[in-house]
Amino acid sequence: MDFRLKGGMPGMPTLPPQLPALLTMLGAGSAFLGLMLLLNEWLLRWLVAGVFLLIGGLLLIVAWRAKRMLG
Repeated sequence: MDFRLKGGMPGMPTLPPQLPALLTMLGAGSAFLGLMLLLNEWLLRWLVAGVFLLIGGLLLIVAWRAKRMLG
């Protein structure tokens, strides 16, 4: 089966032209973060703590709004 990405298949969306640049930037950023984590182990602690703080804060906001909606 031959897929033509330029013209696209009928009913299928075409690939965005910015996709290669976006994937390149995401890949380079991930590689840079991995290198930084290899060199600075304390950075991993800060990243994990930041993720838990973000999730906890979002859960608190949702809980407060739900409490306000229920009375």
